Amino acid sequence: MTAHRGARRFLRENSLGLAFLAGFLLTLLGQLIAGRAEMNNDLVSAQLPPVGYLAYATSSDFAVDVTENWQSEYLQNTSHT
Repeated sequence: MTAHRGARRFLRENSLGLAFLAGFLLTLLGQLIAGRAEMNNDLVSAQLPPVGYLAYATSSDFAVDVTENWQSEYLQNTSHT
């Protein structure tokens, strides 16, 4: 019974952080799905085999796309000061 109360307390005390973490992970998942689809469209049009999710998630293309999105959001938020 104590573990259950501990888990409920943890969730209550950390709900905002957990909500932001969930939003962050969902955003990354969306980037993974959309980026892989775009990359596979480009590969198929070049008559090359498509890549899977793991191959795309560990590629430099995914890292560059995520970094560019974070950079554009950061610059957008800092330009208002």
